[in-house]
Amino acid sequence: MKKLLLLAVVLMTTVCAKALEPTDTQMWWGYYTGEEIGGVGTGAAETFNCAIFIPENHEFVGSSSIKAMRIFAITASNISMMKVWISKTLPSSADAADYVQSVDVASLSDEFNDIELTTPFEVNNQAIYVGYSFTIKDVEYCIPFGGDYVENSAYVSSTSFDWEKIDYLGSLVLQLLLDGGTYPNNLATVENFGPAVVGLGQTVDVPVKITNSGKDPITSISFTITSNGVTTRENTIDTEAIPYAATAKVKIPFEADETEGTVTKTLTITKVNGNDNTATNNTATGDVTTVADLTTWPRNVLIEEFTTEKCVYCPDAAAGLHEFMITYPDLAQRTAVACHHAGYYTDWLTIDADNDYTWFYDDGTYAPAFMYDRFAWDDVTPVVSRGYYKEYVEARLDEPSYVGIDMRTAFDGDDLNISINCQRGWNFCDTPARITLFLTEDNIDAINQSGASGKYVHQHVLRAVNETWGSVLDWYENFASYTYTFKIDPSWKTEDLKVLAFVSSYDSNDPTNCVVENVTSVVAGETSVSVTSVKPLGADLQVAKTVYYDLTGREVTNPSNGLFIKAVTYQNGQTITKKVILK
Repeated sequence: MKKLLLLAVVLMTTVCAKALEPTDTQMWWGYYTGEEIGGVGTGAAETFNCAIFIPENHEFVGSSSIKAMRIFAITASNISMMKVWISKTLPSSADAADYVQSVDVASLSDEFNDIELTTPFEVNNQAIYVGYSFTIKDVEYCIPFGGDYVENSAYVSSTSFDWEKIDYLGSLVLQLLLDGGTYPNNLATVENFGPAVVGLGQTVDVPVKITNSGKDPITSISFTITSNGVTTRENTIDTEAIPYAATAKVKIPFEADETEGTVTKTLTITKVNGNDNTATNNTATGDVTTVADLTTWPRNVLIEEFTTEKCVYCPDAAAGLHEFMITYPDLAQRTAVACHHAGYYTDWLTIDADNDYTWFYDDGTYAPAFMYDRFAWDDVTPVVSRGYYKEYVEARLDEPSYVGIDMRTAFDGDDLNISINCQRGWNFCDTPARITLFLTEDNIDAINQSGASGKYVHQHVLRAVNETWGSVLDWYENFASYTYTFKIDPSWKTEDLKVLAFVSSYDSNDPTNCVVENVTSVVAGETSVSVTSVKPLGADLQVAKTVYYDLTGREVTNPSNGLFIKAVTYQNGQTITKKVILK
């Protein structure tokens, strides 16, 4: 629907001023299950009608009566009229519905509001639309949405347009208090997990997605693990409460195998809250690799933002990211940010690499957009919309890193010299690991930023990169070193420059196989090591010289594009050679 404009995240809350607590025969049900809330609007002050559709013989709603509705008001003071209603068809207005009830708008708060029905509505297994209508006094992103696509979860109309099904935006923030129905229970479905890595003789906690499809919250699960035809004894762990229809990551302990290697494990959720798990989909599989002498490091997160001066919503996204960083400084300390001026046209700050990175998009480019460690959350693309900054960062920080990075930088006239030491805990990627260096600049005054009021200042602008897709690291006994020199443009403010160094995979055929394993950043000119600290390279492991040869064996002083033989000689005299393609 072209008339609706989306604001990705308005706020997040679980507050309800006067919450109605369900009795033993009741439950709160809805397509929306408690995710962060965003809003949409038309850019006009008008009357909106919002609804969800419930098919006939619905397993939860069909045998119930509806006692109340839980509605979220983004700005209660902006609402001049509200009515809740239930109808067999989508009504032309609230008053045309089969059941309609006015709401005292003075009682509404900027949060969840529980509205008890004067007469409970008996569903009797019929197909119904449940919704509400409201009028706003001033322009606002006033229709609340949350979560991912769920069928039948969002219908909207207004004074200016007819009913449209828009569940592709997420679920309408609406829940129903059901009473007297027969509700399925003890249903824990599970998704495939991993891959995971564990050291010999150790245990690794693997986050596994578990969804509660039953009435009562899940507070404990029992499980077994099968590998190579052998099943463990049943174990039980407590979980944070997982309410109906919610999905949570539960950390399941997996023990290492007795020998090194990768084994496919089958996890079976056998019980829920001490009762037999009645879900059909109660098993999941994943690969667990056992490694000798496994080493891990604290993970930092690389945040890449696509933004341009032509993008009207980019100032809002930048403000959201900034608010996240000042609200959660402990998380912000473990992030490194770079902005690519591409995705929605280009501007005067765009460099070639920015455009190259739009390769990560799946189906058309847009801004604002973000990547977190270039991790593909939906297995299709690492590019996601704005919002949920804390959730994305925490999800990545929850994963161990198998590489540590130390970086030292120093100015030498117009040169900025970079020296990197890396250490890996094991051979963590199926493509040659690469080191990429970003040079960014803060505090750049905008020329003409769309969507901004007053002065706008760009932060984290990518000024230069060593190689767009990084330089392949030469590992020796799980150590690698790398040096590079940036030429400093006289127009750049050296005091506002930062250097980001990250190690990642790169697969030119698959944007989802380019995950960043770790990142570190320092203010340009700083010589201190990063928090990902690695063991210093011994003198005998330092690179003494690097020589390139063509395929006839002749030494090439300045190799350009093509296939070459690269020979790296270390201080201990050992030389490692391999074929490389330079682009």
